[in-house]
Amino acid sequence: MSEKKRFLKRFSNRDDLRLKLMELYYIQKHSQREIAKIFGVSQYKISKLFKELGLVARSKSDAASLAKSRGKYRAFDPDRDERLAVELNALIHTDFYKLKLRREIRVGTSTTRLGMIILLDRFAQNNNLSPPSCFPKPMYTKDFPEYVWDLRLTLDESFEQVMEDDRNIYLERLARADKKLLHLYLTRAIECDGTIVLSTTREKVTGYVGICSTDPRYISSLRRVLQEIFKLPATSTEPDKRNGCCEVVVRLTPKNLKTINFLKKMNFLHPEKTWMKELALKYVGKPVKTKMIEGIDNIRRTIRLLRDITVQLARERLSLPRGRRSIQSSDLIKLVLQRYFDNYLSNSVLSKVRRLLEN
Repeated sequence: MSEKKRFLKRFSNRDDLRLKLMELYYIQKHSQREIAKIFGVSQYKISKLFKELGLVARSKSDAASLAKSRGKYRAFDPDRDERLAVELNALIHTDFYKLKLRREIRVGTSTTRLGMIILLDRFAQNNNLSPPSCFPKPMYTKDFPEYVWDLRLTLDESFEQVMEDDRNIYLERLARADKKLLHLYLTRAIECDGTIVLSTTREKVTGYVGICSTDPRYISSLRRVLQEIFKLPATSTEPDKRNGCCEVVVRLTPKNLKTINFLKKMNFLHPEKTWMKELALKYVGKPVKTKMIEGIDNIRRTIRLLRDITVQLARERLSLPRGRRSIQSSDLIKLVLQRYFDNYLSNSVLSKVRRLLEN
């Protein structure tokens, strides 16, 4: 039996063979020589099969560029990156943008919040991705310039295949496929464009979890998913006349354990969301006491202080020469927290902030 026939016997039909070659060549970025080694055949046989199956080989310049960039960013792995794909889509469907570059995908956002920087840094670490970079920049408002950080996470171009631009289609498909992955998607969406609000204006502490968007159709899809899949009493608001934002809301009530469990199962990477979650689970539904109000106010004060330091560092970095302004996310986090320790040692939330530095 010829080498080619022995090779073809491994596949039930030529379509399966074509799909496998496409995955190895276009997605996993193997060369034809490497594919030949994987299957134990000659490179000539693989080259001939490419022509027979209508697969386009790389040009010499593309092959040289790929060889030069190989190892810089890891490729998407469908066997281990299922959760990563869901999280990435949650990011680009909310507060993050996606930008296609030559052989790379950039995911990024602008923020003044340390929590967002920590979110992206932890996300990269947990998934063995390259560390995010942070670039300070001015953002001019009506009254005065605001200083923000432009966060950039660079990925291999193979990740583009799992990043769905139409968030409504993606959300509906995910709702039909896997409830646990859907919960993960909502967790990241709340971290990026959501909020956990507590109120002490009545005799009892009340609260809600919400996700904001300028896309009413997306808000409608989120509300439907929360109602039909998770059986939660979700409602939505009309678009705000000032900024066009609308919000889907789930009110937290101890009588409805589904709402509490929904929040309890959320494994946030964003520390500020984690702190508010802990307060909500501890206080919602209980009579208002001075200690509760102080605890909530301390967390809010700490979040504001961390934001102020983050903005201050962005302003300071802009005074440096252009080539020295950027900084890795992990280094920026350490700078913010160290300045917080140096200036606010009396703050009662110090232990929570110290845990951030230790992590």
